[in-house]
Amino acid sequence: MPHSFRAILLSLSVAGFAHLSLGAAVDVSALEHLSPARPAIPDRVFHLEAFGAKGDGHTLNTAAFHEAIAAVAKAGGGRLVVPAGVFRTAPFTLCSALELHLEAGAVIQAPDTFADLGLPDPTTLHSQAEVKARVKVPAPLVSGKDLHDVALTGPGTIDGSGAHWWAWSERAARQRHEPGRVFYPRPNLVAIDGCTRLLIADLTFSNSSKFHLVPSNVTDLTIERVKVRAPFDAPNTDAIDPGPVTRAVIRGCDIDTGDDDIVIKSGGHEILIEDCTIRHGHGLSIGSGTTLGVSDMLVRHCTLTGTDNGIRIKSMRGAGGPVQNIRYTDIQMHGVPHAIVFDLNYVDNNRPDFRGDAAKIPSIRDILIDHVTIEGSAHAGRFVGLPDSPITGVTLRDVILTAEEDFVVKDTTPPVLERVTRTIRPGVAPAQTKYVE
Repeated sequence: MPHSFRAILLSLSVAGFAHLSLGAAVDVSALEHLSPARPAIPDRVFHLEAFGAKGDGHTLNTAAFHEAIAAVAKAGGGRLVVPAGVFRTAPFTLCSALELHLEAGAVIQAPDTFADLGLPDPTTLHSQAEVKARVKVPAPLVSGKDLHDVALTGPGTIDGSGAHWWAWSERAARQRHEPGRVFYPRPNLVAIDGCTRLLIADLTFSNSSKFHLVPSNVTDLTIERVKVRAPFDAPNTDAIDPGPVTRAVIRGCDIDTGDDDIVIKSGGHEILIEDCTIRHGHGLSIGSGTTLGVSDMLVRHCTLTGTDNGIRIKSMRGAGGPVQNIRYTDIQMHGVPHAIVFDLNYVDNNRPDFRGDAAKIPSIRDILIDHVTIEGSAHAGRFVGLPDSPITGVTLRDVILTAEEDFVVKDTTPPVLERVTRTIRPGVAPAQTKYVE
């Protein structure tokens, strides 16, 4: 059974604490000045309107995007400029050596009806088997595969028009309690799978039907000064989901969504996350899939207000790998119900019967959490490992927290505390945060 953090700490000897100081071996100093390589884009400029696009908010501009990007590819690369206006479009794909630049007031917008994507009205389908037979999940609104030197830039917006998808999501089906109600599998908003040198800067991503920004299998990734917006109750609207990635920097982002805000998935190495502001959503996460391992990661100078979780590492038997050598420093949390959560027995609500590959056992070791302030949490958090894979090498240093409930520790070598101040008392958390995800 889980035990309170205080009870476990009181049971430790002085010698035991000395032995546990292995957590201080975390070293991510090489990441403090991490600078991924930037895309090399040829000095050619193309204008979307020259290919017949109309930013009137009504015209479907799919052909214009296809033709413009084909022209960029044929020329050997360049900058495609989207001017002010609302440019509706079905999904389109990127090419290598491309900068897609959205000027101020420019909006690339997904259709807001299923019909515009060639999909049947969900009310005409009577079973999930019929959905599977008749509905092909659309591609992400903006996608690319096996590319090099790509940039998405500018002060404009990429909008997923997600509300009609949310109404027919898995969560909506569960909440309505209507026998036989179907749900539609949903596409992501922007997904790039396989890229060397990818830059995403200054854009706003909003209202995705599912995840907003999914860069996977990327080497040299920079995401900076990006805003991501979706209602706090919009289902599965993750903001930034990189992974696997190598040499990745995420900085200066402003996020307010309905699920994971920044989450490293599958795997990642040499990662710097800094100077991000996060409101709502599920916080700074790793997992749940960690099969390729996550290591050498530094998270610093971030503020989380009203997120469900703060610092979270989640994985499960069947989809796990090693998570190690990670530092979280200078993090401020305000009204975060679950402040620090390390859980190797995670259950995905969307896949409650998941089994996966029994050989893929997750592990967490060598994690440093320092110079962190946690105010008004319902639960300080939990450290839950597996009997055959206990969490080890966790250090909390220079941490100040106030919470209604102390940490829970299970199948974990007790974390080292160095200059940690914990105030545990009822009534310190805002009433609206007193729930469990």
